Amino acid sequence: MADAATITGLVKFESAAPKMPAIQMNADPYCQSQHSTPATDEEVVVGAAGELANVLVFIKNAPAGPAPTTPAVLDQKGCQYHPHVQAVQVGQPLQIKNSDATLHNVHAMPAVNSAFNEGQPVPMTTTKKFDKAEMTPFKIKCDVHGWMKSYMVVLPHPYHGVSGMNGTFNIGNLPPGSYTIVAWHEKYGQQETNITVGAKEAKTVNFTFKG
Repeated sequence: MADAATITGLVKFESAAPKMPAIQMNADPYCQSQHSTPATDEEVVVGAAGELANVLVFIKNAPAGPAPTTPAVLDQKGCQYHPHVQAVQVGQPLQIKNSDATLHNVHAMPAVNSAFNEGQPVPMTTTKKFDKAEMTPFKIKCDVHGWMKSYMVVLPHPYHGVSGMNGTFNIGNLPPGSYTIVAWHEKYGQQETNITVGAKEAKTVNFTFKG
């Protein structure tokens, strides 16, 4: 898009970072064998300078766009979901992969779309699609391994990002206009801010969450 705007930003955590517990995987020796050091719960991931990862950032009121044919991927590897949070589009293929040599049970719990509960007993890939927008992120869990959880939002457009380990996010190729931006974290809730971007404009929007 010739006149597209870009929004970038940083998500920070203002309080002392809570210490996440180690995940007890000894109930499944395979899961335990995949980690040389114990994996920790990913509910709150904070960097050395207070950068907050795994925050879904998306435009609330952007124009709808066609679904990409490139699939989104939710992988089960080391008995954890990768990625921990993500946005997919209405009608976009979602490939759910079991990369582990152990049984997983993918239990998606949307409120608007149809829920599903899919057993994957061996390394395999299942493809799903969501046919409605669901702007409140919902949980995906594994009924076999109670520590496994992931969160997903279903958007009618491609204008979204997730804060990385350095706390930054990027939303590109945005048509000029006035928008509401949502930043959502599984533990610390949701924030919104309004922004207007002109043609080819690059703007920065930062978010701060508190414990």
